[in-house]
Amino acid sequence: MSDNTSVRCMLLPMSSISLVIPNSAVAEIIGYSEPGRLEDSSDWFLGVVLWRGVYLPVVSVEQMCLVDATHVGPRSRIGIIYNPEKDSEVPYIGLHIQDIPRAYLADSSTMESGTDDSLSQYLISRVDGDEFSRAIPNIDAMIADLKPQINQEKIDKLNR
Repeated sequence: MSDNTSVRCMLLPMSSISLVIPNSAVAEIIGYSEPGRLEDSSDWFLGVVLWRGVYLPVVSVEQMCLVDATHVGPRSRIGIIYNPEKDSEVPYIGLHIQDIPRAYLADSSTMESGTDDSLSQYLISRVDGDEFSRAIPNIDAMIADLKPQINQEKIDKLNR
């Protein structure tokens, strides 16, 4: 029997990196629609979209990490990720992605892992087994910084 552990994941492609997220953390991938911008919000908080009757906050991970600006192209999507804390205020977060995600088998024998001091607080670790730049996102940190920017009053102003 082998010591190798593997996890079925999705690679969510962005301009400069791809996020590695376990399949079980991904609720859905939807086509990109322009989020409704909330007043007095950070540049990385793109706004909210209506998804299954709830307002889903959408963020640009690359802008959060100060890596790249958001580019909306014809293949742009929104990856809807479950909040690992099961918080009823923000049960999901939408991540702006540049292309259709693909399957990825994260295998402990082929992945290099570890923290990197040069990483943003929004990325836990790089996963660079080859020439591609892949990283594991820190969804908890993203949601913690997002929560103060979302409130029902701001959302209600969108509907006026």
